[in-house]
Amino acid sequence: MIDYFSAGSRLYLTDFVDWETYFRLRKGPDADVEAEKAALVEVLESAAGICREIEAEARPNWHEEARLVDGKVVYPDHIRRGYEKLRDAGLICLGVREEYGGFDLPGLVNNMLLQMVARADAGLMTLVGLQAGVAEDIQLYASEELKQQWLPRFVSGELMGAMDLTEPQAGSDLGAIVTRATEENGEVFLDGNKIFITNGGCEVHLVLARDADTFEQSRGTTRGLSLFLCPRHLPDGRPNGVKVLRLEEKLGIHGSPTAAIEFDHARAWRIGPKGEGFRCMLTLMNNARLGVAAQGVGISEAALSAAIDYAKQRKQFGMPIYEQPLMKNILARAALSLEGSRAVLYRACRLLDLNRAIERALERGDLGEAEQAELQRTFEQNQTRVRLLTPLAKYLATESAIEITCEAIQAHGGLGFMAESEVGKLHLDAIITTIYEGTSEIQVSFALKEIGKGALIVAFDALAKELESITEPPLVEYADKVRHGIELIQSAFEPLMQDMAYALMSAQSLAEVVTTVIAGAELLRQAQVSPERFDLAASWINRRMVDVRARINRIKEGTVARLDRCERVLSLMR
Repeated sequence: MIDYFSAGSRLYLTDFVDWETYFRLRKGPDADVEAEKAALVEVLESAAGICREIEAEARPNWHEEARLVDGKVVYPDHIRRGYEKLRDAGLICLGVREEYGGFDLPGLVNNMLLQMVARADAGLMTLVGLQAGVAEDIQLYASEELKQQWLPRFVSGELMGAMDLTEPQAGSDLGAIVTRATEENGEVFLDGNKIFITNGGCEVHLVLARDADTFEQSRGTTRGLSLFLCPRHLPDGRPNGVKVLRLEEKLGIHGSPTAAIEFDHARAWRIGPKGEGFRCMLTLMNNARLGVAAQGVGISEAALSAAIDYAKQRKQFGMPIYEQPLMKNILARAALSLEGSRAVLYRACRLLDLNRAIERALERGDLGEAEQAELQRTFEQNQTRVRLLTPLAKYLATESAIEITCEAIQAHGGLGFMAESEVGKLHLDAIITTIYEGTSEIQVSFALKEIGKGALIVAFDALAKELESITEPPLVEYADKVRHGIELIQSAFEPLMQDMAYALMSAQSLAEVVTTVIAGAELLRQAQVSPERFDLAASWINRRMVDVRARINRIKEGTVARLDRCERVLSLMR
């Protein structure tokens, strides 16, 4: 079995992240970096042990769904007990600042925790991950009074949160939101309906609603949307106008309740500036996308671990099927997809954490003018890279989860297709990861938008500097291959961006080749630190660069006329 605190994750905690810079920026020159690092490892080792316990109960009870009883959501027993174990261990809302009762841990550590929880039970992970995301938005944008009122209760595990965006007519197009926020005598009330709300029976809802005073003028756009904190109970304990209408039946993540919600003149409190709710919600959505990427990695890790264990035990033709060349190749390919996904996710988390540390350093105001200016430049470059890496990390990790869980089913043969199959359950859990928090198609479109604004140039400049530092054989040979991949992409994307319709049509191929070179560079850096990971990096680069060349040739040779051909092909299906 692959360890819950895997070698790939442990490498970042112990050797790969520049914790010296991170903690000095975040806590000042007196930070005890070694003690801080040791504490992070201890947190994750503790989480790994708890998640193993949660998995043992979650797998046999996977089919149990949350129920709606007299308007209240009742969680399955294994979900409730799993949450209690994490809560009692203090593993809830790890990113909340210490002044509100949290541990203020880096996002990388929080995502590693979410990865472990997802591996144990993907349904439970949605509750824990969303709770952390809602708390983060309250911490960033709410008034001090609201922070003091709500954040300590999130950290203690007393409260959970939900993010209420989707409406029947407003899915990916949030400009179509019509839930109305009306001010009456200095108080705000919400009226409208939301659907597909993960953990909709929780106490605290962050709701994106349209301000009544600009409703008609802003309708159809994301202008005029504000973000509101809307609890199910008012501060005096009376019920608020928030009603769970129904719970949905889903293919997977059964323990996570997905609800339709009605707001009937529900009292709410504004979070962030009026009319800037979409911007505030983007913070939560981007963090949630990294969380879903971690969920994809966790599900993939569970499926691959199960497939390897089974392949080593199952004998055919006088030997374990693990020893069959084709099966070994299939499992190795799945391992590459897993580690490539992990590499891109952790790279994004690392940059995001560094920027949060820079923000703390700038807040303290104890730096010289030149150092402040340099940190500000680094911050802006990192932000550009994070905006590109976030949708790419979500896309790669979740699409890989679909692929890996399918391969795991195949490795189990007929047993994989049985209703009780562990890997079959993991596959059904994996499907949603490519859909919620923005479908894979939305993610590659977002990445294309950032590429159009110059993010790829910034990202590739950083990669080029990293690759220049790789001079020792045999790594340098593979660094050259990654450089060649970058050159191929650069030769295609500038002409491609001249025709946005064709660029959108090619967005998935562009995302695939960009993630290939980013993950390749990251895996080479891992091999520099940990030589036993050389074969992982070399295999990724050798296998995926073939695909890069094919996709780039396809992009160069095609035109938007391919859309007309698509239409003619589809017309044959009538």
